[in-house]
Amino acid sequence: MIDLGPLAWMVHVAAAFAIAFFAQSVFSPKGRDARVVIRALIPVVLLTVLGAGWLPHPVAGMLIGYIGSRAFGRWESARGGLLAALVGAAVLIGLGASWLMFPLFFMTLGWLASGGPARGRRRERAAREDRPAELPTQAGGTPVPAPATPAVGEGPLAPYLADARLPAQARAQLVALNLRTREALTLLRDQGLEGTEGFFVARAIREEYAPEAVQAYLKLPRSLAETGVIQDGKTGAALLTEQLELLLDGVQDIIAGSLQSGGQALLTHGRFLRDRFAKAEQELRVPVILPVADKVK
Repeated sequence: MIDLGPLAWMVHVAAAFAIAFFAQSVFSPKGRDARVVIRALIPVVLLTVLGAGWLPHPVAGMLIGYIGSRAFGRWESARGGLLAALVGAAVLIGLGASWLMFPLFFMTLGWLASGGPARGRRRERAAREDRPAELPTQAGGTPVPAPATPAVGEGPLAPYLADARLPAQARAQLVALNLRTREALTLLRDQGLEGTEGFFVARAIREEYAPEAVQAYLKLPRSLAETGVIQDGKTGAALLTEQLELLLDGVQDIIAGSLQSGGQALLTHGRFLRDRFAKAEQELRVPVILPVADKVK
């Protein structure tokens, strides 16, 4: 090592910066590149030669972490950096960090035992197997779109379904309201009952009544919304869940009414079919004529 005399202290200060530079370089996304690893090792080697004999030891520790993180991951993308790190490890061993050979030896055994060079290929194969199948294509080559399934978190109530300011029970009621009102509106629309009172009530529950109840609750002080009594011994949270329960009952009544309406149409159609085809069956029935001998008997 070179003795710089009174300036030797500067070498140790620079060595501290060299450690930071080494860590920043090799553990960055660009650390997979061999040139980055070599560039980070050059100051370490120079400062060690200039008198910072302690420097190879912390750098060797970081080099172990670098090799472990790269080798046991997708090592093929960091092959250049790993080769440069192994060369650097040999240099550090020569500079005094002879203990480095032991962890490197056991890391190599562990790497080989876990698959070694085949690790990356197995990972890529598993990723391909887990990849969802492509959509079938039409005759013209256009992918057939998957059937659209309405999500739970759609509609005017969607912003409140995961609002942490609301009680858990209220959020569950809002999820049910979101689904039930959508079901009721769809049923009434399919039955041609868009102009009925039930349709307007279901839409009002979905777009006005439930959101207004939630907004009124959210205006309460956060510290008292679930504990402060407002009326008849009930807190704001209790009043909110009570109102949402009333709205759920109302929507359920609308759905039950649409069931009765649809059921009446089904019964009417059934009576028509019975009248139509039972009469036709009588008209199409062929009389059975018995032979004369059978009549005598």
